[in-house]
Amino acid sequence: MELYNNVYSHPEASGTADAPGPATSFISAATARSPLPPPASSPAIQSPHCRRQLPPPAIQPPLPSPVSSPSPPDSPTHSAPTLPLLSGNAALTKICDVTDYPAECLATVAPLLAGEINPISVLKIGIHVLQKSFEVATAVATKLTNDLSTSAEVKDALDTCVESFDSGVADLNDALAAISGHDIGRLSTLLSATITYSDTCEEAFSEQPHLESPLKEMDQHLDKLASINLAISASLQWS
Repeated sequence: MELYNNVYSHPEASGTADAPGPATSFISAATARSPLPPPASSPAIQSPHCRRQLPPPAIQPPLPSPVSSPSPPDSPTHSAPTLPLLSGNAALTKICDVTDYPAECLATVAPLLAGEINPISVLKIGIHVLQKSFEVATAVATKLTNDLSTSAEVKDALDTCVESFDSGVADLNDALAAISGHDIGRLSTLLSATITYSDTCEEAFSEQPHLESPLKEMDQHLDKLASINLAISASLQWS
């Protein structure tokens, strides 16, 4: 009995080495079959002098811009002729040449021409244009008269102008009647009077040395139109 206890109490006495336990054998076997990977080494830091220089990116040449087709040339613009017909131009020019203002005669009458061109038709157009111009001048003078900033002296002169322009409109109405009646004498008298009305207006201002006529340019235009009509009427030949 004592021998039995000694054997189990002191293993070295049995003469055999300790056998590994089951857990120890399992760990050893696992270690042998699956060795751990070696630790990852830190990347080596390269010196700036040893760093490889990358070549610069290649520069692509610019693409050629597309060539646009040339635009077609603009079509020439054709301005409307000032006078209706070449033959009419010649006839009207001949009539206006008897006046002191042939260019103004052409510019005034040509846009209003319609139908046959002869001295009587041209004269009628000239009379209507002058009549309308007298009416416009009357409206301008009346507006200036009603302006509160207009002085009393200027208003007096403007009143004279309005009376003269109104007389011109009345005389031109009578002149058209004289043409219809082939009364050349009365026609000449009436058209001669229309020249004086613009002068009468300007004289109303010139009587006052310090006054300047606000209708000076308009009166000059009226004078030219009246002169044109009188010259054309003088060329009429009625049987």
